[in-house]
Amino acid sequence: MVDDTDIEILKHLNRNSRIKNKRLAELVHLTAPAVAARIDTLVESGVIKKYTLEVDTSKLDFDRQVFIQVAITNFNHEDYLKFIKTKRNLIRHHYKTSGDMNYLIECSFHTTSDLNDFLYNLDKYANYRVIDIISQLI
Repeated sequence: MVDDTDIEILKHLNRNSRIKNKRLAELVHLTAPAVAARIDTLVESGVIKKYTLEVDTSKLDFDRQVFIQVAITNFNHEDYLKFIKTKRNLIRHHYKTSGDMNYLIECSFHTTSDLNDFLYNLDKYANYRVIDIISQLI
């Protein structure tokens, strides 16, 4: 059972997954060993699924950040999903969604030409809408 202290631990880990247990213990008013035990329990129970890395893609010259809403044009999603797997290095997140669009893709491209190439190939499997990202707020 997750309690309020676990929630506080998760909030701090979500902001900085590399925070030291000693500092985290200070923030949640526990000892470092107690925090480590709670984190182990959260991992073992599946509450914490993985630790991730957030990259500033603009520093890697991925200047085109977009969301693409995807509506599959036929009932067979397998070909679309195979295509997506081949483009994994361009895709930051990929979600199955409800509503009139089946998927949401968050992508990063070096250039507009790279985006256009991706969309040209995506068009073989689905209809889509592109949403340009202006800036990240949080």
